Amino acid sequence: MAVDRQVTVRLLLMAGVVAAFVAAWQQLRTIPMLVLGQPQSVGLLQREQEAPFFRHLADSTDLPLRITYKTADSFGLKDTHQLEALRDGRVDIASLRFMQNIAKEPALEGLDLPGMIPDFPQARRVAEAYGPTLDRDLQERFGTKLLGLWSFGPQIMVCRSPIGKLEDLKGRKVRIASPGLAQLIAAIGGIPAILPFEDTRRALELGLVDCAVTSAASASFAGWTEHTRYYFPLAFQFGFNGYAISLAKWKALRPEEQDRLAQAFRAFSVKLWRYSEDLQRESERCILGGQCRQLRPSDLRRVPVSSQDVQLLQRLSREVVLPSWSARCEAHRPGCRRSWDAIVAPVTGFARPAQPRP
Repeated sequence: MAVDRQVTVRLLLMAGVVAAFVAAWQQLRTIPMLVLGQPQSVGLLQREQEAPFFRHLADSTDLPLRITYKTADSFGLKDTHQLEALRDGRVDIASLRFMQNIAKEPALEGLDLPGMIPDFPQARRVAEAYGPTLDRDLQERFGTKLLGLWSFGPQIMVCRSPIGKLEDLKGRKVRIASPGLAQLIAAIGGIPAILPFEDTRRALELGLVDCAVTSAASASFAGWTEHTRYYFPLAFQFGFNGYAISLAKWKALRPEEQDRLAQAFRAFSVKLWRYSEDLQRESERCILGGQCRQLRPSDLRRVPVSSQDVQLLQRLSREVVLPSWSARCEAHRPGCRRSWDAIVAPVTGFARPAQPRP
């Protein structure tokens, strides 16, 4: 009996030592995360939403994260190289800029073809439907997992000189950010200019471009409205972005850690959708001379968007952009168009010709 008691005591002591060691190890364990965020030039969303989210991510998830957050413009990595940086492990998480990375992964452009999405509710439906497909494609080609999708909102146009309708872009130089929109502007007879966002204000000031496309909030924050006089709120595209994590970093996390991180990004994506929609409304008021709370006041003239403008945009996108995108996407991933037809087309009806109104 005495021997049994001694054995029991020793086992209990050993168990206590092991438990203490495990607890100490768990407390000392950290998960380093190098995060590449949006550039500062995008404005309020980066400063008021994204930066605080990552600053408090460890506390909000109760995970031992050690976050190093760098804005894209301070990190020295071109937006067009984000997917390779994630795949190669140079960054762990990136605020993925879709338009800047569609040359590497054309499926990203299928989420936001010109003229396909008129409003926020449609944008959310498309994101929910096509998001899992994009996640699968990014994992297979770039070792990158998609954690969330959101939008800057409708990509509208500001111009230096008068414009009355979409066809007035003929002969004008227009700053755009995607090859699909470049094709569409060219089909109208305009001169597309793919310029970095941060160079566009100066280009407008010098008259190197006549018009430029971005969100209302970004145009206001970046000072484009200081060198333009006309606001054309046709939704050319919808400015999708997302958060993505290196698949190697993701797989190194425990299942419960993955769950907590995924939940945090899902909740943050929902918050960004609401924030973008509220900011778009405020930005439009401010641009048109209304009340400004956070942005610089402007007094641009609103150009009415006609049904003919919308129909022309959609027709050219169907006839010119969609076939060209399909060919690029199929070259990267056979079956890409078939997948888009099955998932996105039913949500938007975009692949079918527009029906004339009675």
